[in-house]
Amino acid sequence: MKLIRLAAVLAALAAMPALAQAPAPGALGAAATAIPAGHLRAEQLIDRDVYSTDNVEIGEVQDLIIDPAQGQVSMVVIEVESRLGLTQKYVSVPMARLRAVPGERRVTIDMASAEIRSLPAVQY
Repeated sequence: MKLIRLAAVLAALAAMPALAQAPAPGALGAAATAIPAGHLRAEQLIDRDVYSTDNVEIGEVQDLIIDPAQGQVSMVVIEVESRLGLTQKYVSVPMARLRAVPGERRVTIDMASAEIRSLPAVQY
């Protein structure tokens, strides 16, 4: 038991130099304190109305899927609504297929409404 405690203390002491070298908060520069022009916050994209290229309202942006290896949003989950406004299913599309204009309530996906509605549902 004493050997286990000693090993835990030694491991904690060994990690201390690494902690001391960690950058201080705010030490990452100006890029961490300002949102670049033309970029969107997730909050500004989620719940926006999604329209197809044939100008049909499909549903809303439900969620963003982040690829940790790339460090960026790779997919967007869209809640596809029925004609009555009820949730029909969720689909995912590549982020690159969406066009969002800051300040507008809607986003456009570069697909026709029939194509979007024919996408397979994702487990969400």
